[in-house]
Amino acid sequence: MQETFIITARLKSTRLPKKILLEVKGKPLIVHMINRIKYSKKIKNIIIATSTNPQDDLLEEISKKQNIDCFRGSEEDVLMRLLGTARKFNLSSFANMTADIPMIDPHLIDVAIDVFNNIKPDLLLFEKYSFGVCLMVKVSALSKVCNIKKNNNTEAWVKFFKSTKNINIHYEKVSKENKNKFLKTSLDYYEDYLFIKKIFEELHEENNIFLN
Repeated sequence: MQETFIITARLKSTRLPKKILLEVKGKPLIVHMINRIKYSKKIKNIIIATSTNPQDDLLEEISKKQNIDCFRGSEEDVLMRLLGTARKFNLSSFANMTADIPMIDPHLIDVAIDVFNNIKPDLLLFEKYSFGVCLMVKVSALSKVCNIKKNNNTEAWVKFFKSTKNINIHYEKVSKENKNKFLKTSLDYYEDYLFIKKIFEELHEENNIFLN
């Protein structure tokens, strides 16, 4: 069974402004992320879910150039933005990750989809300190959380699932190669960019994918 991957993205970042547009090997990091997701054997469609803020027009332009879809919704209420995306594209479930994980592992996306379709939880997370991973979300559970929540700032939205009763969350384990307490692969600071840039410069090849 194939799934849709929703990339949660916006350009409003205070620690490292427009970080996902920083370039490596001549391409913005979000484009590298999109290309890596395309290597998944189980992803059929990719959607950028961004905000209606005019500064995010650039992300819609990127989606068009990359021949993927784009949905624009609330800037702060990420849960409602995800739900709006799911409803527009008639999804019953989807894979998701924020755009600041450019080294996402397409193999682990496929693992997540297989486990999710086998167990059918409301939310699939990988265990703590995992890297290169994604989440899987059941839309009916997302709708339930959105109906119950009382906060419109839901950027860190997983905690709203955890605090909602009768939500089934599955924590998937990863191999030791994809788990490290001290290795940071998310893009938050300029130092992270330099680290990610170095990895791409050493390992990236056009039309080939390096795995985490």
